[in-house]
Amino acid sequence: MNGLGVLLIILLVALPTAWLLAEFKASRSVRIGLGVLAIGMATFFAYGLAKVLTTFNHNAWFGAATKQFVETSIAQIEAGHSDRVLKAWRALDAQYQPTYENRAGYKDLVDGATKAMMADPEIASNPKWSDLPFNAKTWIGHWENDTGFWVVVNDIGRPFDVKRSGDNPPRMHSVTVSEDFKSVKFKEGDQWSHTLTLKNKYEANHEWFDLKEQKIWQTDTLYKLKRATEAEKAVTQQPITPNP
Repeated sequence: MNGLGVLLIILLVALPTAWLLAEFKASRSVRIGLGVLAIGMATFFAYGLAKVLTTFNHNAWFGAATKQFVETSIAQIEAGHSDRVLKAWRALDAQYQPTYENRAGYKDLVDGATKAMMADPEIASNPKWSDLPFNAKTWIGHWENDTGFWVVVNDIGRPFDVKRSGDNPPRMHSVTVSEDFKSVKFKEGDQWSHTLTLKNKYEANHEWFDLKEQKIWQTDTLYKLKRATEAEKAVTQQPITPNP
């Protein structure tokens, strides 16, 4: 135990004791002062104890769930069910979105992935644990059609932040994504609604819907622009010719 911990324990004992003794000998102002300090110290201690117990509880939850998940992964791979393991890991990766604000449903998601690897019938029928070819990362990037119209999707917002081309376009809002991550919908002002539906990881059908007329205005195909990797750049690198 460090010095600060020892000091806190001494204060926790000393302040109530001093308050009790002051009730018989000290003035009213001293009694009130010691009483406030003693109550404040007790409240602080109770809060700290609750935080410690909560941390222990969370550690126990996360540790037990993670250990079971790892053990099940190993057992299923050794039993020749690597396809189940890959399917469960892929679905877990698609659903788990860590955040500093809460635990992001970690325990429930890991428990679900563990059961999915064990081919639990209840979990197997849940679309969240189907073999998801797409995830949130599939949408992140620049999408463009043959005419130069583009949409940029990033993960700053929840679930996404969407911007489109054009002169001073209104902010895209009401962004939603389907459970299988196959489609994304968002609105533009109060007139337009856009629906993007993936054909594959690099092509998406784009439906432009007129909310006022209540009909589809146009449809097209958006293509995800892919940046070349460093390895790809190296393969196509042209030699530098020195100036004569």
